[in-house]
Amino acid sequence: MKDKVKGLIVGLTIGSLISGTAAFAASSQIEVAFRSIKYMFDGVEKVPADGKGFVYEGSTYVPLRFVSEALGKKVEWDEANETIWIGINPNKIVATYQGGTVTRGEFDTFFAMQGIFNNGHAASKDNPEYQKSVLNQLIQYRILYGKSSEADQKAAKDTASAQMATWKSQNGEAKFLEELKNFKVTETELQYYLVGRLTAENYIKSSVTDAQVKAKYDDNLKQDKDFYAIASVRHILIGLTNADKSVTRTKEEALKLAKDVEQKLKNGEDFAKLAKELTDDPGSKETGGLYEDAEVSGWVPEFKKAAIEQPVGVVGDPVETQFGYHVIKVESRSVKSFDSVKDSIRQSLEQAHYQQFVEKELPGLIEKIDLSE
Repeated sequence: MKDKVKGLIVGLTIGSLISGTAAFAASSQIEVAFRSIKYMFDGVEKVPADGKGFVYEGSTYVPLRFVSEALGKKVEWDEANETIWIGINPNKIVATYQGGTVTRGEFDTFFAMQGIFNNGHAASKDNPEYQKSVLNQLIQYRILYGKSSEADQKAAKDTASAQMATWKSQNGEAKFLEELKNFKVTETELQYYLVGRLTAENYIKSSVTDAQVKAKYDDNLKQDKDFYAIASVRHILIGLTNADKSVTRTKEEALKLAKDVEQKLKNGEDFAKLAKELTDDPGSKETGGLYEDAEVSGWVPEFKKAAIEQPVGVVGDPVETQFGYHVIKVESRSVKSFDSVKDSIRQSLEQAHYQQFVEKELPGLIEKIDLSE
């Protein structure tokens, strides 16, 4: 039933619309008609806890908070900016860390960038753990940027600019900008992302010195004098089962077969041919039993010992390992020089430094994460 109320002082402020309560101000007097309005959402009735709808000059006014939340949208009142946010508030702080904060808008942009750099597949944004990992990545870049030198930052900016120019040249500027539009990011945001990412990488690289790389090389040799030994080795494996597991042998049977193979080789039969016919090692069958210039440190101890100690060019006695019996011929043997491995050592040290930062330092720098809507 319509309930006419004349001369009612209402003063409709944003705060009253959100809460559904009445706010009164002497600045204006309006005539409204309160109505008993039924609210149906996809066929389901929902009733506001407080605040009635009313009609004013032909328009129906209803509580904003009730309608928004009934539709599954969070409502926030931003007093500082006199703004109502329905759903996602890009200014909401989703993370606080020592030295800074991350807003929802910044996170969403960074998340979109991850899609660009993952072949267009922005992995499940509905996955809370994935969201948190992406947010952690953003914080990592921010903190490492803060630790970096001006030289690292300048190098990153130069690299980012060059990369942007290359993309434009390869795809055409119009197509480049259209693709960014599809990901809902701007050229400036992409450049900002690249600089942050590259600066973090440059900082990690700069943290490893030449002296540290050489010290690691020397330490590896101190721990194992054969750490950098490489060898080209041919072998024929006679296992306790054959390659397709269709035959089972005793150790005595496997050893006898291995000795027969050894004798055939010493009688001059072709090693590669015999390996393709007889070996139970699928990893070297097609290469005639050959592992070429392989790092011996990766082999099981007995095989490694033979590769290091057995005379080059000589077919040795069968060597027993956990896989069976091996008939081995070392074709060449050498040691990697420092210059040949320094890049790989540097990369491993950089990775170790990065892991140390992520696992030990970063958790203590992140103060709060809140990715709830």
